[in-house]
Amino acid sequence: MRRLLAGWVAGVFLVALGGAASAAAEEIPRIGVVELKQMMDEGTPVTVIDVQPKDAYAEGHIKGALSIPWRTQVPLEDVWELPTDQLIVTYCDCGPGEADSADFARQLFQMGYENVKILADPSIKEWRAKGYPVEK
Repeated sequence: MRRLLAGWVAGVFLVALGGAASAAAEEIPRIGVVELKQMMDEGTPVTVIDVQPKDAYAEGHIKGALSIPWRTQVPLEDVWELPTDQLIVTYCDCGPGEADSADFARQLFQMGYENVKILADPSIKEWRAKGYPVEK
Protein backbone atom coordinates (compact mmCIF):
# COMPACT_ATOMS: atom_id res chain seq x y z
CA MET A 1 0.00 0.00 0.00
CA ARG A 2 2.82 2.41 0.87
CA ARG A 3 4.52 1.67 -2.44
CA LEU A 4 1.30 2.39 -4.33
CA LEU A 5 0.83 5.67 -2.45
CA ALA A 6 4.46 6.64 -3.02
CA GLY A 7 4.07 5.93 -6.74
CA TRP A 8 0.92 8.01 -6.91
CA VAL A 9 2.57 10.95 -5.08
CA ALA A 10 5.62 10.75 -7.37
CA GLY A 11 3.36 10.76 -10.43
CA VAL A 12 1.45 13.78 -9.21
CA PHE A 13 4.75 15.54 -8.47
CA LEU A 14 6.07 14.90 -11.99
CA VAL A 15 2.84 16.12 -13.57
CA ALA A 16 3.02 19.24 -11.39
CA LEU A 17 6.61 19.86 -12.46
CA GLY A 18 5.65 19.58 -16.10
CA GLY A 19 2.78 21.98 -15.56
CA ALA A 20 5.04 24.38 -13.71
CA ALA A 21 7.46 24.52 -16.60
CA SER A 22 4.73 25.23 -19.13
CA ALA A 23 3.00 27.77 -16.89
CA ALA A 24 6.31 29.52 -16.19
CA ALA A 25 6.83 29.82 -19.94
CA GLU A 26 3.48 31.50 -20.35
CA GLU A 27 3.27 35.14 -19.43
CA ILE A 28 0.36 35.94 -17.13
CA PRO A 29 -1.24 39.15 -18.45
CA ARG A 30 -1.22 42.40 -16.49
CA ILE A 31 -4.15 44.69 -15.84
CA GLY A 32 -3.83 48.36 -14.95
CA VAL A 33 -5.33 50.01 -11.90
CA VAL A 34 -7.67 52.21 -13.98
CA GLU A 35 -8.97 49.22 -15.96
CA LEU A 36 -9.56 47.18 -12.79
CA LYS A 37 -11.39 50.07 -11.10
CA GLN A 38 -13.55 50.58 -14.18
CA MET A 39 -14.48 46.90 -14.25
CA MET A 40 -15.40 47.03 -10.57
CA ASP A 41 -17.47 50.20 -11.06
CA GLU A 42 -19.33 48.57 -13.96
CA GLY A 43 -20.17 45.56 -11.79
CA THR A 44 -18.05 43.13 -13.78
CA PRO A 45 -17.50 40.06 -11.61
CA VAL A 46 -13.87 40.04 -10.50
CA THR A 47 -12.10 38.46 -7.56
CA VAL A 48 -9.18 40.52 -6.27
CA ILE A 49 -6.54 38.77 -4.16
CA ASP A 50 -4.02 40.61 -1.99
CA VAL A 51 -1.05 38.25 -1.67
CA GLN A 52 0.86 40.40 0.83
CA PRO A 53 1.44 39.25 4.42
CA LYS A 54 -1.59 39.57 6.72
CA ASP A 55 -0.13 42.62 8.51
CA ALA A 56 0.23 44.53 5.20
CA TYR A 57 -3.33 43.54 4.27
CA ALA A 58 -4.55 44.83 7.65
CA GLU A 59 -2.88 48.21 7.03
CA GLY A 60 -5.09 48.74 4.00
CA HIS A 61 -6.10 46.85 0.89
CA ILE A 62 -8.24 47.28 -2.20
CA LYS A 63 -11.84 47.33 -1.06
CA GLY A 64 -13.26 43.83 -1.29
CA ALA A 65 -9.91 42.11 -1.84
CA LEU A 66 -9.37 38.70 -0.30
CA SER A 67 -6.24 38.08 1.74
CA ILE A 68 -4.36 34.98 0.65
CA PRO A 69 -0.69 35.58 1.49
CA TRP A 70 1.87 34.35 -1.02
CA ARG A 71 3.72 31.13 -0.28
CA THR A 72 6.21 29.19 -2.35
CA GLN A 73 3.51 26.52 -2.60
CA VAL A 74 -0.02 27.89 -2.24
CA PRO A 75 -2.14 25.18 -0.60
CA LEU A 76 -5.15 24.10 -2.62
CA GLU A 77 -7.37 24.59 0.42
CA ASP A 78 -6.50 28.32 0.33
CA VAL A 79 -7.92 28.73 -3.17
CA TRP A 80 -10.37 25.91 -3.86
CA GLU A 81 -13.40 28.15 -3.26
CA LEU A 82 -12.26 30.80 -5.76
CA PRO A 83 -14.68 31.17 -8.66
CA THR A 84 -13.62 29.63 -11.95
CA ASP A 85 -16.09 31.64 -14.01
CA GLN A 86 -14.71 35.13 -13.45
CA LEU A 87 -11.52 37.11 -13.64
CA ILE A 88 -9.09 36.74 -10.74
CA VAL A 89 -6.62 39.60 -10.19
CA THR A 90 -3.64 39.18 -7.86
CA TYR A 91 -1.61 42.03 -6.42
CA CYS A 92 1.23 42.75 -4.03
CA ASP A 93 3.50 45.69 -3.28
CA CYS A 94 6.71 44.12 -4.60
CA GLY A 95 7.60 46.67 -7.26
CA PRO A 96 8.49 46.04 -10.91
CA GLY A 97 7.91 42.46 -11.94
CA GLU A 98 5.27 41.99 -9.24
CA ALA A 99 7.23 38.95 -8.02
CA ASP A 100 4.83 37.60 -5.38
CA SER A 101 1.59 38.33 -7.21
CA ALA A 102 3.06 37.00 -10.48
CA ASP A 103 4.12 33.76 -8.81
CA PHE A 104 0.74 33.44 -7.07
CA ALA A 105 -1.03 33.96 -10.43
CA ARG A 106 1.17 31.32 -12.06
CA GLN A 107 0.31 28.89 -9.27
CA LEU A 108 -3.40 29.58 -9.81
CA PHE A 109 -2.92 28.95 -13.52
CA GLN A 110 -1.18 25.66 -12.72
CA MET A 111 -4.15 24.68 -10.55
CA GLY A 112 -6.48 25.15 -13.50
CA TYR A 113 -7.63 28.75 -13.13
CA GLU A 114 -7.48 30.20 -16.63
CA ASN A 115 -8.80 33.76 -16.25
CA VAL A 116 -6.04 35.25 -14.09
CA LYS A 117 -4.30 38.62 -14.35
CA ILE A 118 -1.74 40.50 -12.27
CA LEU A 119 -2.32 44.08 -11.16
CA ALA A 120 0.53 45.94 -12.82
CA ASP A 121 3.12 47.80 -10.78
CA PRO A 122 2.74 50.17 -8.95
CA SER A 123 -0.48 48.29 -8.08
CA ILE A 124 -1.67 49.19 -4.55
CA LYS A 125 0.48 52.35 -4.46
CA GLU A 126 -1.20 53.68 -7.61
CA TRP A 127 -4.61 52.54 -6.33
CA ARG A 128 -4.09 54.65 -3.20
CA ALA A 129 -2.59 57.59 -5.12
CA LYS A 130 -5.70 57.78 -7.28
CA GLY A 131 -7.89 57.86 -4.17
CA TYR A 132 -9.64 54.59 -5.01
CA PRO A 133 -11.40 52.79 -2.11
CA VAL A 134 -9.15 51.10 0.42
CA GLU A 135 -10.37 49.32 3.50
CA LYS A 136 -8.71 48.14 6.70
